Amino acid sequence: MKLLNIVIIVLAVLFLVLLGVVGFLLLSSPESNILESSPAIFSVLETGTAADRGYSVFNYRGEGQVTVLALGSKPKTDIHIMTDENAIETTGFETFVDDLRSLEVYGYNITVDDSPIIGEGIYVIPTGAIPSYVLFNLQEGTSQGTIFYIGKKDLVISSGIKKQDWYNSLTDDQKHRIICYDGTLDEFLANGNSLFDDILYEKWNQQSNSTIYLDDSGLKTVSIQLADTHYIRLIYDVDNSFGMYDSDELKPVGDMMFPVPQNKFPWEKSNLLVSLNKTNGTAYYSVKKDGKIVEQEVLSRVSDSNVFPKKLIYSEPGYYIIEVYDNSGVISSGLLHVKDLKVNLIGQNDLSYVFNITVDGEPLKSTEAFVYIGNSTSKKKFYINDGILTINAKLDKGENIFNIEIFDSVIPTPVYKQSGNLLEFYLSYGLPGIGLILLVYFGARMTKKPLYTLRFGDVGSYVRPEICIPTEAAMGGFKKIRAEMNIGNNPITSEEFAISIKRYHTNGADVTEGNVEELLSSLVKRGYLETHRDHYQLKGEGDIKTNTLKRMVREKLIETGTMFDEKGNKFITNGFEIGFFGEKFSKKGIIIVDGESEKQRFIDSLNDINRARLNVMRANSTIDIIPIDRLDDLL
Repeated sequence: MKLLNIVIIVLAVLFLVLLGVVGFLLLSSPESNILESSPAIFSVLETGTAADRGYSVFNYRGEGQVTVLALGSKPKTDIHIMTDENAIETTGFETFVDDLRSLEVYGYNITVDDSPIIGEGIYVIPTGAIPSYVLFNLQEGTSQGTIFYIGKKDLVISSGIKKQDWYNSLTDDQKHRIICYDGTLDEFLANGNSLFDDILYEKWNQQSNSTIYLDDSGLKTVSIQLADTHYIRLIYDVDNSFGMYDSDELKPVGDMMFPVPQNKFPWEKSNLLVSLNKTNGTAYYSVKKDGKIVEQEVLSRVSDSNVFPKKLIYSEPGYYIIEVYDNSGVISSGLLHVKDLKVNLIGQNDLSYVFNITVDGEPLKSTEAFVYIGNSTSKKKFYINDGILTINAKLDKGENIFNIEIFDSVIPTPVYKQSGNLLEFYLSYGLPGIGLILLVYFGARMTKKPLYTLRFGDVGSYVRPEICIPTEAAMGGFKKIRAEMNIGNNPITSEEFAISIKRYHTNGADVTEGNVEELLSSLVKRGYLETHRDHYQLKGEGDIKTNTLKRMVREKLIETGTMFDEKGNKFITNGFEIGFFGEKFSKKGIIIVDGESEKQRFIDSLNDINRARLNVMRANSTIDIIPIDRLDDLL
């Protein structure tokens, strides 16, 4: 055999051996060395203070919301659920514990305990009568634990049950440590109550709160007034991921600087006067947004005192953290907020165009807007009600520009003239944005996880594919759509539910109508939803009938362009007030009822004197009772 052939064979064998070794090493390597982990859905990068406010910078990926809390004392995450053999009416104890265990997804530690010890965490006492060791801890102040008590304020467990007016004997400081819910645990659960939100949002310790809504991904800064508080809690709900972040103690940093104005729109200017006394070396001026420096400047070394005027000309919405520092650290700090004004078209037909107008995600309240189309010089005044601007206009086909003038600024908004679908227009009409209905929140509180199957397709002859939606997705979606629609806790309709599925889960294909109704009906039967007049809300969000009628009244007022203010369950207009039975009216009152039968039942329930009084008021046109379906006639 020739030498060259021998060399080739040897090299080939060596190559195969080497390939085998490399393959072995790759296969035997830990997975963490091969796979890259996906970026975190939510992570806090920085927390601090600027002037009299606390702030936090975080990174996020997905859609959802973040609630910011200002807390007076260090938040607690250890929860002890106490038991006692003498407890009164606690057959629902396991259900109660399961509900609180849902807090574990946020980072809480849950234990069930019967030891007579009260420490520094959160102690839940659902015993109906207060154990004597708990009362002793309150009276003597042997710890600073927070106590949630479900029971009577005049019963004590001490070698049995004893009658004792213990609550009224506590001092104000002692009462501050205990949150009481009257009645037994079984009564508490039968009324649909839960401690979940009270504990998660530390309502006994909370001084203020705010919620912002997230989409896409990126860096974000949130800020909240601190006042006498020293801690921030962030509660996030992003892309079906839940969690919580608690800050360390926050203390003021340096002197406080306040731009004038501190809150501005992108087209406005703000001024800041930086005053320095003697500095430790050279002073520097820095402005950061979302953790990144957007401006930095060397001031000077100051030996006595000096003033540096600054113009803050920033147009990108968000929070800007301002600091002046020298060799000793931060000398003074401040914060500038650039408000985010958004105008979005959310509904249209041949003659009407409905815009959603928000500032920092919140509906713009009762404001005038001047509108002109294209290059026209003819402006017309319209009113914005709860974030909704309705404009009646006859447009040319194709693209048209609505120039909407608000707060001395003109926002050009393109609108494409097309034949509108009346159903979709109605669903959008009067609502600040149509969004998504299939995600988050209650999934963290459910133990059973059934799947719902939706059949969809584009044509009748098409074999329709199916998708499965978990209960978590179906229930959590209510929170997201109402956030994106800016309608608070108002009920949504089955049509809105179906349209969101079509837009976000079936790639635009139609969903079988009966299938959506079946899904909603199942959620109602299983106790997750309540329904009235084809409107749906989450269980426990108040009277479904009243909430549905309120939404219908609000939409009818918006649709007719009637200016109004909403206070509680009343809608106040220039000429009259709209409300429900039991409301007091300061001007002509319109009582809304579900239908003629409810109207008659109410009149029949009155005694002779009150019925006569009502008849006089109706004759004098100071009050009227109108079924919701006839409200259009009045407006």
